[in-house]
Amino acid sequence: MRPSEDTRERTVKRLRRGYVAGRLDTDTFSRRVDRALRADHTELHGLTADLPSVRALPRGWLRRRRPVGLLETASGGRLVLGRAPGCQLVFTDDTVSRRHAELRFADGRWMLRDLGSVNGTWVNGRRIMEAEVAPGDDVQLGGLAIRV
Repeated sequence: MRPSEDTRERTVKRLRRGYVAGRLDTDTFSRRVDRALRADHTELHGLTADLPSVRALPRGWLRRRRPVGLLETASGGRLVLGRAPGCQLVFTDDTVSRRHAELRFADGRWMLRDLGSVNGTWVNGRRIMEAEVAPGDDVQLGGLAIRV
């Protein structure tokens, strides 16, 4: 049975997270992506079996915690995301930089900006330096996955 394009995409996305997190070297990553593009459904799981599972926060996580209220109290109307205790949103994932990204609400839009992180910031599978985010977007800080 041939896997759907969505299933292949999820597998490649997980491989990319493993590569960015340093769990796969370049050659292994390249070989596995090539195999994922040619594999049948049963082979796809084997390509990511040695990688840790995705740790996504529950759907609507930011909405339930009233981020606008947090932004109102944050200095300069922004939230810094990272591992450092001084960040407004602190994560314990080792792939997240100490000061990884900044989330701010300006002109009616949520903007996410990478702060020079080592493992990068991704929105919907694309690496960004700065991008608008909206409800339902998949955000990745290093190897940590979050759904806005």
